[in-house]
Amino acid sequence: MCGIGGILLKRRPSLDHRAMAVPLGASLAHRGRDGTGAFSDDWISLHSARHAVIAVDDARQPLFDCERALVMVGNGEVLNYRELSHRLPADRRRRMPPGDLQVALELCAERGTAAFEDLRGPFALAVWDSTAHELTLVRDRLGERPLYYYDSPDLFAFASELRCLTACLRGETLRLDPANALAFLGLGRLPGDRTLYQDVRSVPAGGVLRIAPGAAGPRAAAPLTPVSGLRAAPADETEIGQLIDQAHRRALVADRPVAVGFSGGIDSSAVLKAALEHAEPAAAVTVFSARCPDEDENLRRARALARKFGVDLHEVPFRIPSLDATADLLNDTLDAPAAEPLVLHNDALHRAAREHSAVLLGGHGADEVFGGYVRYAALRADAVDATTEEWMAMSLWERWNRTAGWHKFVTDFGSDAVAPRTAALGDVLDRPFPYSSAEHRDPVLFGQALDLFRLMTYDNFRATDENGIARGVEVRSPFFDIDLVAGVFSLPAERRIRPDAPKHLLRGVFRGTPLAGEFTERKVGFDDHFSYSDWMTDNWPDFSAAIVDGPLTDLGILRDGALADLEKFDWRLLWRLFSLSTWLEREGRPPVAGN
Repeated sequence: MCGIGGILLKRRPSLDHRAMAVPLGASLAHRGRDGTGAFSDDWISLHSARHAVIAVDDARQPLFDCERALVMVGNGEVLNYRELSHRLPADRRRRMPPGDLQVALELCAERGTAAFEDLRGPFALAVWDSTAHELTLVRDRLGERPLYYYDSPDLFAFASELRCLTACLRGETLRLDPANALAFLGLGRLPGDRTLYQDVRSVPAGGVLRIAPGAAGPRAAAPLTPVSGLRAAPADETEIGQLIDQAHRRALVADRPVAVGFSGGIDSSAVLKAALEHAEPAAAVTVFSARCPDEDENLRRARALARKFGVDLHEVPFRIPSLDATADLLNDTLDAPAAEPLVLHNDALHRAAREHSAVLLGGHGADEVFGGYVRYAALRADAVDATTEEWMAMSLWERWNRTAGWHKFVTDFGSDAVAPRTAALGDVLDRPFPYSSAEHRDPVLFGQALDLFRLMTYDNFRATDENGIARGVEVRSPFFDIDLVAGVFSLPAERRIRPDAPKHLLRGVFRGTPLAGEFTERKVGFDDHFSYSDWMTDNWPDFSAAIVDGPLTDLGILRDGALADLEKFDWRLLWRLFSLSTWLEREGRPPVAGN
């Protein structure tokens, strides 16, 4: 896991790309403390800051293929690199340096962009062909690792974070897109490849972009095969068990010790079990409520199960920070505003894990993949004779509610100048996505896929990546393994989800063990113990002032009077208003496009 960036000249000698790349390299430093690297020629400058996990002492970036025709910088890992290395010619395999991304680069030299199809793991890669003078950008199919780009007539720039681009584009005017800002407030995410800046885009998950000097702009090459196209036949439960084991083994690929975030639930217990079987975890770490530790059910369960696993549990008390400390945390560790306050207790986990390891494994994603949330079982009934928008509005899941209520939100909050511009956002569900064709045939699968491929990507992937690496730890989950997802999602609803046996497919890993009878209690969410609504009430004068006296009121995004009666707003919307206001202040109140 690293930070990467680069600047490509489209017209020579239009700009001094080497000078522009200096602040880019400096801005990446927080994403990797194990070394920096740079490459430049007449057309391009590439930079990286490395967080070393695999081939720690050897795989320094930028990487060169054996023929030194290709140069790569990359963020993330290729977790199946050992098996992929055997597909290389013997001579190339013998000459190449060690490392997972090195294998990916050598495969690319042999097979071109078709090599990316076989990569497994979270990654964002940039490959410069110094012979053909062409740059290729690619992201993994889930979009676990961020990658942004800016294109102008003179140059093309890319980076792992928006603020790295703003650091090197001081001579360019980056304008806030008001429709995208409104989408963040109303949806808690940004549809498609949009960012808060009008002229900065995100490389789509599974996307492959190519750009060369003289080109009008980047062109989209054939994307990676979507997860929904990885299988020709449904799996059976035996294969699901094998895929779970494979996913765990892949997530444990590291040349440094790994820690496990352990809540005492079935998801993190499965991860801890695999870590104990296949590696020696550096620590099992749990975060609990310092406000009411005696009432924290997750802490009670984690302690009891840690004893059964025979591991020491590192307990981290968490109390929601002060308002100023919260703003500092958001500004210091996140690239863009956070749609959910979960980053606050995740930050406590990441800081504690870094004391033990450079890699943290967690169980996030298991509920979406294995259908653990109550909303999925309820959806089987709610979706009968109902449109997608209707069952989303009926659901108890707030993220579905706010998506269904988007048009009302625009009417209630959008200014007369901005509201019409939201039509350009198109379908806010951002169809098509993998398995979206199941919308009417299997609404439960559609809901699971919507969560995994669309609703999780903004905060759960992006913010976790940013906060984790800012704290010096790479965060992984085996449940984002795309072969596992494809296997589970190949099953019909009645075999995928059983209301009487939640996550029965995952429970199979405990069959025949002393823990087979565990995990029967109701799932307890983090928000049940960390009351953000109470925190807002306790800090109301300063919290509300940060919103109503902040930059949002001057940007022309919200209609007059939209922020009256703040105390009546849902706490999640209040958080988004606060988070966006904090980000706008940090960014120096950027000019608004169209004003």
